[in-house]
Amino acid sequence: MVFVGCAVFTFTQHSKSMKTFFIDESGDLGTKERYFVITLLAPQKSKRIINFMRKFCAKNSIQEVKASQLSFPQKQFIFNKLCSTNDYTISYIVADKLNIDNKKILEDKNLCYNYLLSFLVKKTIKSAHEDITLLLDNHSTKVKSINSLADYVKIKAFTQWGFTHNLNIRYVDSRSSKVVQATDVASNAIYAKYTYGKDHFYSKLTISESIKFPASKFGLNMPVNNSLTP
Repeated sequence: MVFVGCAVFTFTQHSKSMKTFFIDESGDLGTKERYFVITLLAPQKSKRIINFMRKFCAKNSIQEVKASQLSFPQKQFIFNKLCSTNDYTISYIVADKLNIDNKKILEDKNLCYNYLLSFLVKKTIKSAHEDITLLLDNHSTKVKSINSLADYVKIKAFTQWGFTHNLNIRYVDSRSSKVVQATDVASNAIYAKYTYGKDHFYSKLTISESIKFPASKFGLNMPVNNSLTP
């Protein structure tokens, strides 16, 4: 039994197996850029991704892969390796901040991130029949507290999405997680598609779900300078 505020959750199922998902983002929640992307990578075999990312880092004398610092050939190498085997899927949500009518959401970055992430993980959590761990890069400034994010998602999972297993949400140091680094590379490709219209790497990804927010106004009234002011 778990107490969250005044709510009480009772769990009747216990799972021995667990799935781990890796989450990273591209863009920011400020007013400088129009699009913000959160990406979820679901690997069947994390070990394969870890191995080729380690080899890439050793070959290029890189401690941590950051997509924004890679050359085109380096990105090409990682995508060729990632996409050479169909043992992963990508889900993402991309927010068009220009067309979010309720600006109160944008005023609080914690609230905005939690809100968007809940949309992204809803389908994954609802369809799961085992324990879930969500690992997020701790280098970003998306939220002040992992506790507020975890509580937000867990309340939805246990009260609205019918999830009855264990749900663990925590930060991980991306320097020690090659799969988070691979997620960063994928997220960067998604961001490049919507911000710059470049879909060379995006087209290589195995995408299981893409969410555009807000759905009814996404991409409308594209300004010439790509700022948040129409």
